[in-house]
Amino acid sequence: MTQTQTETVAEQAEPGGTRWGVFLAIVAVPTLVVAGLIALGIAWLFTDDSVEPDVKKTSCAEALAFGGAKLPAGTRHAWCGLQAGPEPRYEARFLMPRGEIDAWVAASFPQGPELRTAQCGDAQVDACLSAGPVAGERASVQIEIIHDSRKWSEVRFEAFTL
Repeated sequence: MTQTQTETVAEQAEPGGTRWGVFLAIVAVPTLVVAGLIALGIAWLFTDDSVEPDVKKTSCAEALAFGGAKLPAGTRHAWCGLQAGPEPRYEARFLMPRGEIDAWVAASFPQGPELRTAQCGDAQVDACLSAGPVAGERASVQIEIIHDSRKWSEVRFEAFTL
């Protein structure tokens, strides 16, 4: 066998030999992580806001009607839930104008009782009410009111059977 000589050709150099591929890989990883976190945040915003796993969101009309009340006009940030269990337990939280609380309680519970400012159990609670089942009602009700400001109060409403 005879060896043939091969001609060597000089490599042509690319001008500005940069490494964009490495740079893009380094930038792409954090970008994908941030995009994933944003997607998780959006998913979290649109999921059920239940405080406990056995509490399911429900309509506020249903929750308050179980205790013989109606959602007052002018409420803000209303959240209502139904606690799972052998007996239904409805919860509602909302903000309402502070000056309309007495009229709402009187309209909801015309036979009484009235709001009290003492013996409410929690030092942060400004007024409360506990009503057992009265004629025509099937649930006991507990209401706690915390004054947020001069104009607004937070109302926590619970209706349950004994």
